[in-house]
Amino acid sequence: METTELRAIPADIHNHSTLSPDGHDLPIRMAERAFGLGIKHYALTDHIETEKFDDWDYAGAVESSYSVYLEIKERFEGRMEVYYGVELGQPLFDLPLAERLLAEHDYDFVLGSTHRTRTYPFLNKIPDSDEDRYRCLDEYFEEELRLAEWGKFCSLSHLTFPLRFISGDFGGHEVDMSRYDAIIDKILETVIRQDIALEVNSSGIRKGLHVPMPSAEYVRRYFGKGGRMVTVGSDAHRVEDVGADIPEVLDMLRDIGFAEICVFRKKQPIFISI
Repeated sequence: METTELRAIPADIHNHSTLSPDGHDLPIRMAERAFGLGIKHYALTDHIETEKFDDWDYAGAVESSYSVYLEIKERFEGRMEVYYGVELGQPLFDLPLAERLLAEHDYDFVLGSTHRTRTYPFLNKIPDSDEDRYRCLDEYFEEELRLAEWGKFCSLSHLTFPLRFISGDFGGHEVDMSRYDAIIDKILETVIRQDIALEVNSSGIRKGLHVPMPSAEYVRRYFGKGGRMVTVGSDAHRVEDVGADIPEVLDMLRDIGFAEICVFRKKQPIFISI
């Protein structure tokens, strides 16, 4: 990777390490990779899947995450800004647990995510029928709207996540997304009203969709409604994916009209010129 491209990655604040059940590399190795790429603002956001909290040692990972954050922060003090982050999946599936975890941990940055629906616990295994695909998307966007209305997080993650498995290289199915224009508009209007950022997640580019999540169409719609708080993340689960495709996301954001992205310290946005 050339130096000019390295300089085009000001932030990557969506990453997973071995403190997530699906992470492949140690936290310090992920951070070292970010620093080596010239990333100036970095956060690990290891998973907490609320309805699966007892199925894996999430409790142990959560307790370890703060000391890991402090270690990384000290290691790169003055050279890379490091934030204490988490990705909170399906918080409304176990709201008391979600709110307890947020009260007990002073996170800088919280991603709010939906990785499954009430009917479809594995979005990569949706039965292969139009009825199931649309039922899954119906449930997913309804859950996203409820999540945005709850609002106790900083950035809404990968708005179009199910399309990774339904469309693109993985699923190969076309869906009529115009069916969801009205509810997506409500979601975007809600995050703006709630002062929640919209994440543009670069992993869709390398994971078969060939576009970020959400794509330019929805980010442009967000911008047109007055939304200006955008976070960017690679959603890396291994060292080699840290920072991946973020320069392409930044080009897209500039084309739409964004001059800044944001990161969060103590859940307050900090804007960075792009």
